[in-house]
Amino acid sequence: MSMNADDLIAFLQPHFPEAFIQAANQGNKFDVRVVDASFEGKRLVQRQQAIYGLVNDIIASGEIHALNIQALTPQEWEAKQAGQ
Repeated sequence: MSMNADDLIAFLQPHFPEAFIQAANQGNKFDVRVVDASFEGKRLVQRQQAIYGLVNDIIASGEIHALNIQALTPQEWEAKQAGQ
């Protein structure tokens, strides 16, 4: 069975229980957005590492070939939405 966007959200949600998570995929190439207060005070690379650390085994298995991560704080997400 191959992973889809809903599977990725279901996998990440327990690790970020308060987060707003969106994902999309085309085959095994994924885009994921995680909006969580736990990212406050962390650099972008630290935020991405937190997510990559969770999905590393899935990437190694080949179920995810490419992963584009957008990891935002709630304030950053609000500002991004206001700017659209």
